[in-house]
Amino acid sequence: MIIKGNDDLSHVYIIKRFDQAILIDPSHSIDQIEHALQGLKLNLILLTHAHIDHTLLIDLFKVPIYMHKNDYEMLFNDEQNGSKELKIRKKFQKEMLDIRFVDDMQTIVFADESVIVYHTPGHTKGSVCYLHRNMLYTGDTLFKEGVGRTDLVGGSTALLNKSIKKLFSELPQLTKILPGHDESSTMAYEKKHNEYVIKVLQR
Repeated sequence: MIIKGNDDLSHVYIIKRFDQAILIDPSHSIDQIEHALQGLKLNLILLTHAHIDHTLLIDLFKVPIYMHKNDYEMLFNDEQNGSKELKIRKKFQKEMLDIRFVDDMQTIVFADESVIVYHTPGHTKGSVCYLHRNMLYTGDTLFKEGVGRTDLVGGSTALLNKSIKKLFSELPQLTKILPGHDESSTMAYEKKHNEYVIKVLQR
């Protein structure tokens, strides 16, 4: 399920399986999140990257938090994670959190299923996408008819282009894209309508 965000705060996603749940990018609407998790055991949190508009509430859940090591320092650096720019006060500290690092193509077990990690640097060095079934949670790497910006700390257009090529070469066309902001899409739609993707794939 999705708890929609806005330009300043990302969408929050909850994956459910039997009586278990995964929370992706908890950044707002704690009451809605807690309501959605009633009767479920929250196993873990997945972070697509370390910007504060995706991580603001991570200290409110006493579960392991999975992220890429390349964004770890940014998570606590208010000059780099957007806290100062967005005027959002970060409440969490390193000692409060159980951080686990993920690697490219790592499999995370979830109930009787799994989530596959795709390291997709470009928006940040540690940006990742998570594949569950045919749904790809892309954070700020890939949007409907757009991609993440690369002009922030740790951003790289060259790396983003590589990440885009990787996703479109390895994932089926019917894979659903669930981004951190804006509307959902599919790989097939983006391959035809996303001008940035079209240019990258032609190179």
